[in-house]
Amino acid sequence: MVLQFACLTAHSAAEVVPACPVLANACRTGFPEKTNLERKNIMKDDLPAASRYRPSIFAVPFQRHGDGTAVELLSTSEQDALIAISRLVTVRRHTVLYPEGGDARFAYNIVSGVAETYQLLPNGDKRITAFLFPRDLMGLSENGAYVATAQSLTPLVAYRIPVEALAEILERDPRLDIGLLCKLCHELRRSQHHTITVSKNDAPARLASFLIWIQHAYPEQGRIEGEVMLPMSRHDIADYLGLSVESVSRGLHVLETQEAVRRKGPRLITVLDPAKLRSMAGQD
Repeated sequence: MVLQFACLTAHSAAEVVPACPVLANACRTGFPEKTNLERKNIMKDDLPAASRYRPSIFAVPFQRHGDGTAVELLSTSEQDALIAISRLVTVRRHTVLYPEGGDARFAYNIVSGVAETYQLLPNGDKRITAFLFPRDLMGLSENGAYVATAQSLTPLVAYRIPVEALAEILERDPRLDIGLLCKLCHELRRSQHHTITVSKNDAPARLASFLIWIQHAYPEQGRIEGEVMLPMSRHDIADYLGLSVESVSRGLHVLETQEAVRRKGPRLITVLDPAKLRSMAGQD
């Protein structure tokens, strides 16, 4: 499992100060030298935010429980252990966190904000592979290199975790090891959902599935019930769903015409009829 999670890693873009004052000296001496992004003051350590944010990983556990929704996988002691080896950093919006093919030394646990990962196709086209939200892990790697580029879509706060230090903790904590395996399975199901979504024949069905997914994947938006805030651009949505921007616009128009949703702004949508939206997504 240590090797499996070593596939979840990342680089960054923000100012940098240790996540916990008590651990300041240990953090300064125990971490590798700063990345170019840190030297350029794009990535910052966020000491004030350390009192508000703790590492958090949500996923559906293996054992049957309640209504089958995602739950917190980290205990308080496990959160403390991650804080002890991590830096809490803030990242500006639209900042590349790490490049495809870059040296994968860090994993990131997002605690606030949204990011995307993408790969460049041989013809130069960009293909978005995932959107990442609070309580997600980011930094998929293979053979020590990142398999995709990661970029913040909004201002981002995350714990940056050195992979080598994380591997040592996993060797001592089987419960955390299992928790991260649950998260990896959760991400696999998310990837499968994406594959099913883009296989739908028409744009309205893909958009309906996407909106339903965003409601569940990004609940920490401070919105009123039924509102969906889209942190990504229409162009990003089109790329993720395998559509043109024009098809996204036409698809949203169809959802509005059917009175399933109403657009309240470029990135704000109200779900008027959840049952109809599920029906149009083929989920009824």
